Amino acid sequence: MKNKNYSSKVAWNEQFKVRVRRNASLKHEVIKLSIVLNLLDKYKSNLYWIRIYTEYPVTNGKICDVYFENIKTNEIIAYEIQKDISEKWIKETTKIYENWDKVYFKTDWVLIRELDFSDDIKEISDKIKQIII
Repeated sequence: MKNKNYSSKVAWNEQFKVRVRRNASLKHEVIKLSIVLNLLDKYKSNLYWIRIYTEYPVTNGKICDVYFENIKTNEIIAYEIQKDISEKWIKETTKIYENWDKVYFKTDWVLIRELDFSDDIKEISDKIKQIII
């Protein structure tokens, strides 16, 4: 019965789709796509156990760029890709994720600074691979 309740939460038709944000830069979207592709590659033998969503609402009003959930290890990681980062934004976002409770799951978030990446797609992919692994 518990599996039935959980599976009703999973949007199977939204799995692994990369949603494009209207106001995002090309680099932002390439980084997001690279995160998804590298996560899929890393967990290719265990795809049944993972969930990946983009532009996912983690709380009321807060949408993360990439949401990763591993059912087998009970972990959730939200990836935030940002170009302009202020101390206020970091404080607010850290507070949101510190209070982000998911029953039985260890939660964390990763900040991806868009300005730390070049415009070269290969370099973006290589750098994301280092972050994920």
